[in-house]
Amino acid sequence: MQILSLNFLIHSLCGIWRPNEWSSNGAKLMYNVFTFIVIFSEYFLVLTQFMDIVLIVDNIDDFATNTLMFLTIVAVCCKATVVVVRRNAITNLVQILMKTPCKPCDEDEVVIQTKYDMFIRSCSIKYSLLATSSVTGTTIGSVLNIMQGHLPYRIWLPYNYNVSTTFWAISVHQIITVIFSAMINIGTDTLVFGLILHTCAQLKIFESRLHKLIINRTIRYLENTFSPSNKNKIGISECIRHHLSIYKYAKTVNIVFNQVLFVQFFASILVLCTSVYYLSIHITELSGTATFLVYTIGMFVQIYIYCWSGNEVILKSMSVGDAIYYMDWPLLSINEKKELLMVMIRSTIPIKFTSSFLITLSLQSYSNILKTSYSAFNVLQK
Repeated sequence: MQILSLNFLIHSLCGIWRPNEWSSNGAKLMYNVFTFIVIFSEYFLVLTQFMDIVLIVDNIDDFATNTLMFLTIVAVCCKATVVVVRRNAITNLVQILMKTPCKPCDEDEVVIQTKYDMFIRSCSIKYSLLATSSVTGTTIGSVLNIMQGHLPYRIWLPYNYNVSTTFWAISVHQIITVIFSAMINIGTDTLVFGLILHTCAQLKIFESRLHKLIINRTIRYLENTFSPSNKNKIGISECIRHHLSIYKYAKTVNIVFNQVLFVQFFASILVLCTSVYYLSIHITELSGTATFLVYTIGMFVQIYIYCWSGNEVILKSMSVGDAIYYMDWPLLSINEKKELLMVMIRSTIPIKFTSSFLITLSLQSYSNILKTSYSAFNVLQK
């Protein structure tokens, strides 16, 4: 896949996306086993952490620290499951962008798509570096815990795991599982980010395609060669079809990742409230709160990239009507003008990405999340 190749590579490395070009049945079987081990490890960590919260935790500090990791791994389990179960649907989304009418038709359209691809790749790399720094700090803290005789992350098991061999096996398993969790987070977050932004790329290509069509029509009219031929009608019809396919593509992206968005935002709101409260009561303990601080910053960035990309689509989809209005389309036929007016009317209803009923991806929603976290913090303080 040429589109979003880096994002799919990250998924392949963390075991939840078998490369499409693999043809060997043996290689496919081995990768499927690898996928099972990765997902089983994530669910095992979630279950044992949940049992610890229910059966062992008896104070606010332990509850805060355990809940943060628990909610994070819950979101990771959801992302990994959705990517594996809906592999064909995700593949179809990429194929839509590579086929008519979404496929770039000329040099200018290729430049538009390449520009968005490079921007998505750049943001993915930067986000990966931020997440890597966060998981590196967490791993260092985990190693220090192991050296002191504690598991990296508190869990509950129905047997004694303080035996040397068992203790080290569980510790290594937890560290590796968290590293894979970070990779799944990076891959899925940047994949959804990229698929959402490709909606903007398609809207930009649509505007460029329509603008060129109208310019060519005007030139032919001025040269006294204009005629409402079938070829011209097909040109306008193809643009209308492209515009409708963009809305269909965006709706499909939302359907495929709806559960991911819901779980991510629900977990993030709880995590942000808890982490901000924990930081406020341990602000003087720099060594103990450094990891929490980096984690909280990473969570704010994670939510921001979702909200920012969704906000860009809202703005771009609403600007299509203005772009058509400023084009020189008075020389078109009455029927063609009516068709463009329908596009302008349709553009007054923006394309929105939502996480079920919980939230709409926009900067306004991001602001509301910050306010919610602050309000929860004030309530907890009282």
